Amino acid sequence: MFNQDVLLEYLSSPEGINKIIVGIIIAGAINAIFITYSVRSTYGAAKKEREKLKIQQAKIDKLSPTQE
Repeated sequence: MFNQDVLLEYLSSPEGINKIIVGIIIAGAINAIFITYSVRSTYGAAKKEREKLKIQQAKIDKLSPTQE
């Protein structure tokens, strides 16, 4: 296995800290991409459903007799 002291010493060095920071930034960017995709797909589905309901309501209004 790895020698823990050597690994901790490396991660405590400036080079190791930079790698940790880069890893955190990459994980955050991937997370943001997934969140954006999820929100867009959910919003898009809701928008399509709303349009469908509007068209359906317009057809119902067109078929129903007007009350004058």
